[in-house]
Amino acid sequence: MKISRATFLKLMAGMSALFSLVSCRRMRPIPENFHRVSVKPDLKLFEEEIAIASKNTPTNENLVRISRPGAHPKFPHADVRFGMAIDLEKCNGCGKCALACMVENNVPRVNEDESKRGRFMHWLEMRGDIPVMCAHCGDAPCEKVCPTGAAVASPDGFSAMVYPRCIGTRFCGANCPLHARKFNYTSAEENGFAYKFNAEVPLRPQGVMEKCSLCIQRLQNARIRAKTWGENWDGSGVKTACAEACPNRAIICGNWLDADSELVRATRGRILYAPKAIADFSPAVVYLLGKL
Repeated sequence: MKISRATFLKLMAGMSALFSLVSCRRMRPIPENFHRVSVKPDLKLFEEEIAIASKNTPTNENLVRISRPGAHPKFPHADVRFGMAIDLEKCNGCGKCALACMVENNVPRVNEDESKRGRFMHWLEMRGDIPVMCAHCGDAPCEKVCPTGAAVASPDGFSAMVYPRCIGTRFCGANCPLHARKFNYTSAEENGFAYKFNAEVPLRPQGVMEKCSLCIQRLQNARIRAKTWGENWDGSGVKTACAEACPNRAIICGNWLDADSELVRATRGRILYAPKAIADFSPAVVYLLGKL
């Protein structure tokens, strides 16, 4: 018996819908502690985890003097290179920057088993009294070993993560001298530790590497606003969550290639430092201590 093309398509659509229903019924039930979105979770839990993690991480980094970051080696003709400077004479190690980072970027807490193993999912962690995060190296060792291109240099001068590309080899984490990349060993969603404070930032799945993004969502929003109004965007007027939350204004962010940026002005006449392990890789996140 012959059937029309339209009838055939209807039959196929019906079979597809039936198969989907049957497949859904066979899925395992969603755990009771599954929290995809939590409006007002207790921030004290995050603060407690930050305090615990601080005790389990190395003490102050071995800092060495460096010169002011310049153009990104891979993008020598770009007019933007984002980065930050942390003034150690103003920083009191309060940890509010770490909490702000977790809220802004939906960074999850970890379960008790991961905590015992020291596997905290903090993009910014307190090592002693020093805030430490990805240094966004211009010659980033992590990017060189990523087999899928998930760890990649951004034209804006920082080291980015393309999460859909990440297959969890952990090569980047092993090759990061600062150990600033964190691997998702378990599903934060299924454990009830994933909170979506910020709708602009997607939750990352189990099995990927995470790290500081310099609050890329804020940079993108600022770029779009400038483009909408027909303005030339130089990276000004954007603050990372950690810089915004610092009560002592110890964290300054901006464009290293703009002589009038707050970042460049704040670092004039100051001595710049970086952890010895990454000092030779052209870091965009530096520390300030003392004057020239």
